[in-house]
Amino acid sequence: MKRWHLTFGLTTLALGAAWLAPRLMAAWSTPSVEPPPALPDQDPVATIAEIATPAPTAVPAANPGHLVVDAGFDRSSILATDQAERYLTVNVTAPADTGTPVRRPVDLAVVVDASGSMSAQGKIDSAKRAAKELAREMGPGDTYSLTVFNDDALLVVPATPVDDPSRIELAIDRILEGGSTNLYAGLERGASEIKRTRQDGWASRVVVLSDGEANVGVTDPNALLRFAADLSGQGVALTAVGVGLEFNEDLLQRLADVGGGSYHFVDDASQLSTVFSTELHHTASVVATGTLVHVELPDGVAPVEVIGWDATRTEHGWDVFVGDVYSGESKNIVTRVRVDGPGLARSGASADVLASAHYADVTDRDDAITTDHAAIAVTTDRATVEASLDRTRSIDATKAVGGRYLEMSTRAYERGDRAESRRLSEEGAQLLRRQSAALAEPALDSAASGLQKAQQVYDSYAPTDDEARRAIKTYKEMSVEDAR
Repeated sequence: MKRWHLTFGLTTLALGAAWLAPRLMAAWSTPSVEPPPALPDQDPVATIAEIATPAPTAVPAANPGHLVVDAGFDRSSILATDQAERYLTVNVTAPADTGTPVRRPVDLAVVVDASGSMSAQGKIDSAKRAAKELAREMGPGDTYSLTVFNDDALLVVPATPVDDPSRIELAIDRILEGGSTNLYAGLERGASEIKRTRQDGWASRVVVLSDGEANVGVTDPNALLRFAADLSGQGVALTAVGVGLEFNEDLLQRLADVGGGSYHFVDDASQLSTVFSTELHHTASVVATGTLVHVELPDGVAPVEVIGWDATRTEHGWDVFVGDVYSGESKNIVTRVRVDGPGLARSGASADVLASAHYADVTDRDDAITTDHAAIAVTTDRATVEASLDRTRSIDATKAVGGRYLEMSTRAYERGDRAESRRLSEEGAQLLRRQSAALAEPALDSAASGLQKAQQVYDSYAPTDDEARRAIKTYKEMSVEDAR
């Protein structure tokens, strides 16, 4: 058997501004707009400088894997006299049917914050109830472990086959809360249980739940992120769940990103059972793990930015880590590039982009690679450019840019710059409405209304109010979803 798990690394969070407006259309004309200002660095979790991204693993063409990769430009032609920005989108999809049973054995490590703050609003009781219900949902061939953490980590349920959930429930009943928040110790202990028992072909995941800041033990965000990256490099995804209003959503979101899992903000702890059930379903239906998307740009096409994902710049493009992809799921990567029409015209060639997904195929239990190409042609005919509009990709890019505006507006409000927050909301809403009319897409108008609704909340509360803190966490999560 070939190497089963694809290693990876991530460095810089792609920050910056973007906007989308197709310059030419057969029926509509959309004016150009200056790009919005760049996002400020979000210290201390903006970079992981110590982690380097290796080149994608070479995989024989004989194993194309089960993922589907679809790459293309928002416009597939450019005038020979133009130097213009274009949007390149790469969609990675796992089919709902791979030809084999989707349900896979699951090795799940649940890691729950049991610090003193978890006693408020019934959070620990809801967490214990959700952990019990999760055990009852798992199959007899699955493996379950439960770790709690406060000042240190305590293994409550060692990794064990789920043949008698009642024994697990009795152990969970003995959990008591109190103390501080040693997040690193909890992650480390939970991960060690999976490493001890996991088997090839199983879907493995750590699900960590916390309601507060990591304040004892290893608290350096970069150390936590490196741990998640190393864990995912061993084929174990990490999902992060933040409950309440006191946790660091930027850190948990990034833990999930570099860990290849999901991030959830849970305002009402009673929703935890649903979140745990969803994670079990997704883990059991994983088609690809450790998925790294490599975008290779030709001469004449320069990289500008990737919106909404951590991305590592390579010599001729980017590597974007998207982690686990489960059955029926699509992950969309929107990138902005600069196309040199005159340069391409002089070379007498169109530009051909290679997009490749490198991953461990769970069905085949082998490394795999799936590729697609996207071309942009040079022309002297303006009508050809007008006709080359890809409406679907333009809509996807506009949604991503709308998500960027929502994030920028939210972060400006969070740091107390309410005037800048309002300006960004208005600018983003105007852009979305122009594109809604130009592309005849009502969903973009709805996104504009969503931006304005967020701003109404920001205008009504001080950033330190509970309602505002709740909105900040909600809209940060939504901005990422819009971008992907």
